[in-house]
Amino acid sequence: LDIILIALPYELRNVTDMPLFDDRFYLAHHQRSSFVDPAKFNMNTLPSDSILLLEDGHCLRDHALSACNIKNADKVSSITATSLLTLVQMVDADLGITYLPEMAVNSPLLKNTKIKTVAMDASSYRQIGLVWRKASTRHDEFRMLGDFIRTHYQSEQS
Repeated sequence: LDIILIALPYELRNVTDMPLFDDRFYLAHHQRSSFVDPAKFNMNTLPSDSILLLEDGHCLRDHALSACNIKNADKVSSITATSLLTLVQMVDADLGITYLPEMAVNSPLLKNTKIKTVAMDASSYRQIGLVWRKASTRHDEFRMLGDFIRTHYQSEQS
């Protein structure tokens, strides 16, 4: 691989990374959730085992735990999903709530579900960036690609 688009931070050695934009997290819940009142959401009032996440070792799980400041382990369900699609289906069945990145919220993933999303505060995000080998001779080209992606993303947000 010459270059990858990846959610940061990600443990890699001997690479250059170029952060491009922030991917905010959203609280995702069934529209008639029995777990949360989105108008009065408070992490401390969530029932035990109500936060659904991807399985251990998945970077999105780690990013959600960190970015959404989930410190109370008893709130996290021991039932985990192996994919984002499975996680969405679990929330759609009102088995719990989860945190989805903006990229997923703005994709067709939630189409035809009864899932509602609520933006988390501005500090709840992960960074999306490009990563390439430090020894690459194409450093300037990769920076140009990163600048193009960043500019396009910013224009889409306006």
